[in-house]
Amino acid sequence: MRILKSSLRKIIREALDIGARWSLQKEMTAMLERDYDKVDENTRYPYGRNRGDVRSTTKYTRKDGQPIQTEDIVLFEKLKSEQDKDSWAALSGVYWHEIEDDNMTLVVKYYRHTSG
Repeated sequence: MRILKSSLRKIIREALDIGARWSLQKEMTAMLERDYDKVDENTRYPYGRNRGDVRSTTKYTRKDGQPIQTEDIVLFEKLKSEQDKDSWAALSGVYWHEIEDDNMTLVVKYYRHTSG
């Protein structure tokens, strides 16, 4: 029996039940692209690019100049709760957020760890 890589990925996602997290990540990315401007981005590879570990910090402000909306934060909270359910989340990437004191800047941090 032959299984394509894409089929194998789908089987693994279903077995690990990470489909909800993937859809929330896609929704978060779409919201950030639609409603926010990227102000600053800092991506580091602690052990070199080829190892796979990533640590990034990205700052966003709303395109309309308004403070960060609570509806946007709800999406991040849902994603965090899904990530907390997964004990292997760091291997596929973990997002978390902070809002700066001015309530105008959203800081999104991302961390991915390789097992090797």
